[in-house]
Amino acid sequence: MTAATSALGRELQLVHAAQWLYSVNGEPFVPGDGDPYAGLVRGFAEDTAPLHAALAERGPLWRSRLGPWVAGPAALSGRRPDLAVTPAVPQAEPWLPAPERQRSAAARALAHRGGRGAVRAAAPELRRLTAEAVAGLAPGPADLITAVAAPLAATGYAALLGVAADRHARFAAAVADTAPAVDALLCPQSLAATERAGAGIRALRELLAPSEHAEAGLVLAVAGTRAATDLLGETLRHLLDRPDAWSRLRTDPGHAAEAVRAATPAHGPWHLHPLTALAPLEAAGVRVEAGEQVTFVPGPGGTAPAPWTGPLVPAARAVAEEALRLLAARFPRIGPDGAPVRARRAPVTRRLVRLPALLGEEETR
Repeated sequence: MTAATSALGRELQLVHAAQWLYSVNGEPFVPGDGDPYAGLVRGFAEDTAPLHAALAERGPLWRSRLGPWVAGPAALSGRRPDLAVTPAVPQAEPWLPAPERQRSAAARALAHRGGRGAVRAAAPELRRLTAEAVAGLAPGPADLITAVAAPLAATGYAALLGVAADRHARFAAAVADTAPAVDALLCPQSLAATERAGAGIRALRELLAPSEHAEAGLVLAVAGTRAATDLLGETLRHLLDRPDAWSRLRTDPGHAAEAVRAATPAHGPWHLHPLTALAPLEAAGVRVEAGEQVTFVPGPGGTAPAPWTGPLVPAARAVAEEALRLLAARFPRIGPDGAPVRARRAPVTRRLVRLPALLGEEETR
């Protein structure tokens, strides 16, 4: 283990220890009401509703004992100009554009690379590659996350990003390595997972380097595939015990868009947004100085994706919808085969890591 790796491991442990400490203690080492934000970001609460209620009780904008300001919808909904997405914990490898660039060039490139126009242009290749991937799936027991949603999302983004055919396997492997990268912005992962994600990000950067918009492509490869995987996984979870809805997908392929929209959180793919103020700002009567960290917590009834993740949604939905249509056409039936499992240390995405199911005809008789 190198000195740099050892130092990274210590930093990750210290941040995670602070999250645990403040989540259960009102003051250091004194039992009492913990900091609900610390409880939320450590990513071990199965039911987050009590934590969100406790956050709301503290007001629209308040400072956590962990350091960041915690902002609710009343404080920041619809605001973007003076805030940028930045990691709140140490990273093995950066993948987000520099904060200042997120206000201009990077934002335009991301909207161009992952917007509806790009999706329309890539639609034939997206359909072809996804159809090939779905045709390779066999009937029987399957984990709909690791064996279906994640690889189909990687296939879809390979099409959207124009990855050369001989690089598809490397692209899919790199994307799989970066699975926890979005959650790692707020919650430290294990050292092994952190290093693996860093290696995946470096591989993606190399694979996308010839592209004119490699910076935006990297964001889409890391965060876009995460969003598409989660959207497809949540849609499949919703459909597992609804055979009539699955049958409708076979007779009405246009229903895929409706099914994906129904599974999409109103506030977009992220449940928490780690931000940094690029300039002083005032919200809810509180002044936040430039350089201070702010975590935006969307309300459960949010009406639109936060502006920081909105550019991820068109491509993620397109990939999930195409995969869903082709899966329904390939498999006449689908049914549950065990309980869904969500990741720990995943406060940003709350992602599924296992979704056992039976695909096909004979397995569901």
